[in-house]
Amino acid sequence: MRPAIKKGPPLLGACALLAASLPFMATAQTGSLNAGFSRCVATATGAATPKLMLPQVQHDARTNATFFFSSIGGGAVRMTVTAADLEVEKIVYPGGRSRIVLQAGSDRVSVTIGVGVVNVERRGAGRLQLDIGRATETEWLQAKALLAGSKAVGLLRALADNLDERSLKGAGGAAIVLSDALIGHLDGDVAAVGRLLSKMRASLKARIRPAALSEEEEGGKCWHTYEVAVTHAADDYNACRRMFSWYDPRQAACAFVWSVQAEVAWAELLACSSIPLKITT
Repeated sequence: MRPAIKKGPPLLGACALLAASLPFMATAQTGSLNAGFSRCVATATGAATPKLMLPQVQHDARTNATFFFSSIGGGAVRMTVTAADLEVEKIVYPGGRSRIVLQAGSDRVSVTIGVGVVNVERRGAGRLQLDIGRATETEWLQAKALLAGSKAVGLLRALADNLDERSLKGAGGAAIVLSDALIGHLDGDVAAVGRLLSKMRASLKARIRPAALSEEEEGGKCWHTYEVAVTHAADDYNACRRMFSWYDPRQAACAFVWSVQAEVAWAELLACSSIPLKITT
């Protein structure tokens, strides 16, 4: 049985995270922060009723990647991907916390995004914990150094860039491109999240008649609801970044606050798409 994934309240938790994770914002900028909360509340919409049942195992024809979806109990959902030498495991917990593990040969990278904390670990290179509200420029650079030259990270980024259009409009592709943007950000590509959001916003604007979406695209309406939620969360991301100068390392924190909202939207996409999630260990 698929786990019950609540639609709405987890996003409100993500809004609370905006304050908990970034205490330095609660200054003269409180008005802007409160405006961000309002936008968060606006994104907490219910997912549309799906029109078709999707398989638990999916395949991307262009990259020969295989996606497998399951539940590990407690409301957490897991996606595993195999593509060439790359293996990916992504777990999204209730409330938007997430963990992604990349493996390519002996190179293994793990990134865990919690409440106000990002943990980065690479086999043989060490580990680093970042308090996203207080991390210094030196600490963000240490994260970049930890990931430098990673084969697993390189393959993830290549996979995200080569998935076919059908996969990119589904739960598997969405999970990969979200992870690619965040890990890319850690790896020094500070524009990765912004590029993804710009692309999604442009796609949403180009779709004049959402009701005309193909049912083959995971029910159409499910994807539209996901896209709306993620692009609305982008308003919070942009408002957060504007609180700092462009060179201020604290801007990095905004991407990880946004990611919590984006992961909740992804879990809702998975639930809406009616992928039957079996319990795995």
